[in-house]
Amino acid sequence: MRRILLVAALPFMMAMLGTAALAATDGPGQPGYGRGLAGDLCGDCHIVSPDQHYDGQIGPNLIERVREPEITELALRSYLQTTHPVMPNIMLTREQADDVIAYLLTFKGKPK
Repeated sequence: MRRILLVAALPFMMAMLGTAALAATDGPGQPGYGRGLAGDLCGDCHIVSPDQHYDGQIGPNLIERVREPEITELALRSYLQTTHPVMPNIMLTREQADDVIAYLLTFKGKPK
């Protein structure tokens, strides 16, 4: 019986370990994980990756926007926490926001 419970719980335990590994950071956010989140949650309306092609996105190109001097970590955090009339109300956890911000900031100072 104990063996059956262990085998049944194994996929759950593996998923939790994988999630913990993705969320573990040495600083504020994981850019790699943020890239996936940005693509999944923002990519239909915004350009969020240099290899993404314009396909009728209605929002600003976030790669170009983050390169502007006034776009800081604080500005991005504020933007992610503020509702916008034409944007869906996507609720990110603090860790998810950190990851998306860390990813977007990787483009800061890079040439176009």
